[in-house]
Amino acid sequence: MTAPSLPAAFYLIAAAALAADQLVKWAVVGSLALGARVAVIPGFLSLTHARNPGAAFGLLPTATVGLIVAGVIIIAILLLYGRKVAACRPLWIGLALQVGGALGNLVDRVFRGPTLFHGRVVDFIDVQLTRTYTWPTFNVADICITVGAVLIGYCLLTGKADGDRRGPAETTDEPGSSGPQSASPSA
Repeated sequence: MTAPSLPAAFYLIAAAALAADQLVKWAVVGSLALGARVAVIPGFLSLTHARNPGAAFGLLPTATVGLIVAGVIIIAILLLYGRKVAACRPLWIGLALQVGGALGNLVDRVFRGPTLFHGRVVDFIDVQLTRTYTWPTFNVADICITVGAVLIGYCLLTGKADGDRRGPAETTDEPGSSGPQSASPSA
């Protein structure tokens, strides 16, 4: 038995996430000098043009090529896994967001550098949580990856990851099940 194919909406969501990420980054790069900051909500939210050569939170700043290879492998795994869970809508939406976000950061690592494959991810959302602590700057791709992870986590925690989209009130009508029995006509 072959795995079901992903719905067209999967690819549309991934493409929309990638496009939104790249369009906003294009606007940031075109309108803010590197390191420039514009307060959106003073004391809480700013737009800050930053470049991250590494992974999340600035980890592995010299491993750009390794991060590119890891990104390609992760995207391939997400696409293959997505085919196995195509029946579970929240799960494949989460995977689509993760694929789009991963592609957005991958494009930066490949093309936004002094040479090909030595790029830096454009980050710009800057949240100050307290007077002394600012969350690491992030971007739209990071939001897509995080929201995708939340959707996937929801599916795994609620048991919906197996493709069964029935709610708790919906049960089987098979004899011997703990759910409501359908009345069968008497012969």
